[in-house]
Amino acid sequence: MGKVVEYMPSCHSTNDSARELLLRPDTAEGVVVITDHQTAGRGQRGNTWFSAEGENLTMSIILKPVFLQVSNQFYLNMISSLAVKRVLIDMAPDSISQVKWPNDVLLNSKKVCGILIENTIKRSHLENSIVGVGLNVNQQSFGLEQATSLYRTTGSSYQLQTVFESLLGNFEALYLKLKSGRHKELKEEYLQSLIGYNQWRQYRAEYQFEGEIIDVLDSGRLKVRTSQGDKLFDFKEIEFIWN
Repeated sequence: MGKVVEYMPSCHSTNDSARELLLRPDTAEGVVVITDHQTAGRGQRGNTWFSAEGENLTMSIILKPVFLQVSNQFYLNMISSLAVKRVLIDMAPDSISQVKWPNDVLLNSKKVCGILIENTIKRSHLENSIVGVGLNVNQQSFGLEQATSLYRTTGSSYQLQTVFESLLGNFEALYLKLKSGRHKELKEEYLQSLIGYNQWRQYRAEYQFEGEIIDVLDSGRLKVRTSQGDKLFDFKEIEFIWN
């Protein structure tokens, strides 16, 4: 990962730029697109991802996971969020880093990283994947109360190159585990990192209810135990209620 880095001082979206690179047949797996200033970053559910210029990591990793079946594509979400969490554990060891399903990463209960994965499918397997990561590193102020950064959490500034290298190293290690078929091991680490796993919390779907996350299926669907029995939820069908 990162043997080839395409740096752009400014771009609309690193995922869009990565997609353009994939149109070239010589683009290899592991190429990273990174920018100081992303003018039209995108998040999950069509949200906008804003990042202050030159203060954070805004990047996309190009993958060619042809070994991965479409039914198992959520494992890319798992390893991406786990790679970020491992970085946070190293950079902010006195803070609490967690994953919020499906792949937001929180630091002391505030969002520090957003991940957007876009896949190209060929028959029953993935052909190409673009993993977009927006990690708040040195940004000091946000328009949203629920957002944070490493700096706001620890009071220390960080060398972006150091965070970048740590993220790529952790991502590559997890990607190689995935490639070797160690699904059970990866899933267990993901579940143990997940907010609400084996904990009763308040949720909202079509109505408000109390539930306990007991599993995440390989497809990415969330399995929640409720007083009315176990229920499955897809993306956008359930949201956390924060006290």
